[in-house]
Amino acid sequence: MAKQKLALGILFSLVSLPALALDGGQLDFAGLVSDNTCILHVNGGAQDGQISLATATTAEVEGAGVVNAVAVGAKAEPFSITVDCSAKTPAATAANLNMSSVFFSNSQGTLNNDMSVSQAASGVAIAVHYEPNASTFEQVKINDSTDIKNLTLTNGKATWNFRASYVKQAAAIPVVAGFVKTNAAYTITYP
Repeated sequence: MAKQKLALGILFSLVSLPALALDGGQLDFAGLVSDNTCILHVNGGAQDGQISLATATTAEVEGAGVVNAVAVGAKAEPFSITVDCSAKTPAATAANLNMSSVFFSNSQGTLNNDMSVSQAASGVAIAVHYEPNASTFEQVKINDSTDIKNLTLTNGKATWNFRASYVKQAAAIPVVAGFVKTNAAYTITYP
């Protein structure tokens, strides 16, 4: 009888425990695993790079309008990606580049602003254009697997020249001043 009362006492004490609080969050991870067959540089530096655009006024972004497939937007900033496959055996003769973004791409092929930053600008996107020569621009369509920029390598090396610029997110959305931050990844393959 004493054992039954003890067992019932333990059971009731377990049932009457207060509910536990639950807190948590979400983690986002992004990265790239490469076989390092060639050496890559952004603007002549490391494999990863940061492109800083000059400050644009809301009027300049409004004036640039939505992305144009053959013209850059406001405050276009040049940058380059270089591939060096000269040490690769057998030597690569061509390379293909495309760009994607896990978090910020949109149906226009531009990059949305990260609205989680403090005082984020709205109505603004970033367009990336490939510059195959000094007078020609081709929009890089982010997350479009068919939009590949091909280059022939000379002595195992080649450079893609680009321009990043501010454009309107959509024609009907007004541009509101604030900070702009976004990201994209580039992938290079060797046929």
